[in-house]
Amino acid sequence: MPKCRKRIIGLDKYPEVSKIFDHNENSQMELSKWLCRNSKDVIYINSESLTAEKLYELWNKNTWLSSDHINAYLSYLNTKFHHIFSLSSFFYTKLTMTGYSSVVRWTKRTQISQKKIIFVPINLHQSHWILAAIFMKDPYRIVVFDSLGSITNDYAIAIGKNLVKWLNEEYRKNYNSNEIGDQIKVFLDIMFLNEKPPQVDGHSCGVFVCLFARLMAENIERDKIKCIAKFEGAIEKFRKVISIELWEYANEK
Repeated sequence: MPKCRKRIIGLDKYPEVSKIFDHNENSQMELSKWLCRNSKDVIYINSESLTAEKLYELWNKNTWLSSDHINAYLSYLNTKFHHIFSLSSFFYTKLTMTGYSSVVRWTKRTQISQKKIIFVPINLHQSHWILAAIFMKDPYRIVVFDSLGSITNDYAIAIGKNLVKWLNEEYRKNYNSNEIGDQIKVFLDIMFLNEKPPQVDGHSCGVFVCLFARLMAENIERDKIKCIAKFEGAIEKFRKVISIELWEYANEK
């Protein structure tokens, strides 16, 4: 039986955000029963999949999210919000290690020029998840979200340069243009740099990546995102939101 719902203090100031956390209690109960019965079953979210065991891990506040969790949720956001596009967690590593030719087909079914935001989850040193968000409308900007505030300015700049270079290649290949190039300045915004970060443990970074992507997809303003990320209980509750939304989506399909 699910526990009584825990209120996130301060969240009621943002009704457009509180609805995200207001998950269906009936679905939570049904998912809880399903998890108890189906330890080896699999749910499918577009081209991604999650085992029942992986889905159950989302309920454990001490679990570090894997690429399976993150790719499944970002794939779900691609379907829910048509103005965003999320790349796989393997994209950035592939791009930086083997070059553009190795990821040239990753956007073949998507016109990125028509998207408002592109999400790029990045795994730093196989130990910490961060999120880069490319805002595709003028003024162009890249926002790097690091919930631990541990990324250096130089490293964030390198991420920005790699993503701008990738965008240039995409535009040259697919649109025969240099839309993002030298004529347009791309601003780099590093969230939580030189300030108190929202993450206070060693295992919630992947949940923060999913939360940041969801809030941006909902068009929540930058400063509100910073504030919401620091609310006590937000991350623990969002873990259940992720699991319930994925389970509901898989059931509908």
